[in-house]
Amino acid sequence: MNKESLGSRIKRLRKLKGISQQALAEACGWSSQSRIGNYERDLREPSLTDLILLAPALGVSVAELVSGVDSKDLKASLLDADPMILAWSPKSPAEAVKLMGVTKEGVVPVVGTAKLGMDGYFEALDFPVGHGDGYLLIHSDDPNAYGLKVIGDSMHPRIKNGEFVLIEPNRVFIAGDEVMVKTHDGRSMIKEFIYLRDGVYRFDSVNQDHSPIHLPQIEVEKVHLVSGILKSSRFTHETQ
Repeated sequence: MNKESLGSRIKRLRKLKGISQQALAEACGWSSQSRIGNYERDLREPSLTDLILLAPALGVSVAELVSGVDSKDLKASLLDADPMILAWSPKSPAEAVKLMGVTKEGVVPVVGTAKLGMDGYFEALDFPVGHGDGYLLIHSDDPNAYGLKVIGDSMHPRIKNGEFVLIEPNRVFIAGDEVMVKTHDGRSMIKEFIYLRDGVYRFDSVNQDHSPIHLPQIEVEKVHLVSGILKSSRFTHETQ
């Protein structure tokens, strides 16, 4: 018997609850069902942040969602394991319940603020790589990773005022990923990347009150992957 993939498991659990991809996306605070479709087809692997949103929406724990094992059976199978090797590995969520080593520690510099929406802005503070206006207590394998503090409510409830986003500019993004977009005329926004086709980007808004936008590629200065959303408790003014 073939082993069930994470995407197939998400699809099975969603159908057991009798909800559509759109309904599941909305339960997670996402405006578009494309992310769910990508997950179910195993075209994209959920991040830890996404798994934390998906699991309760599907009526299971994160461990059950990742492993496909009932929580009681999972607990029994781990009783003899060293607790130090049950920590999450950010490189492969689908392998989270395997014995993978201690979670890495680290810090990422916060280099500005982002007021989100078409009229939003990004205040670059021009700190060198590795330095900034405080730090996020999280590890990133991207040496150019940086954080932004979000102000305003244009992305509520997905991103709340005062939270931080982790940006990893060297990571590849695909349809359904949230990205930080900066245009040559100074506009900055956090949107959901849908496609780049015939020299035109399409970005959807996480907040359903805002319509999708189309931007000519020539007008876009950069598009960086948003790889995490962090609470203010993960911010510090000092390195650890």
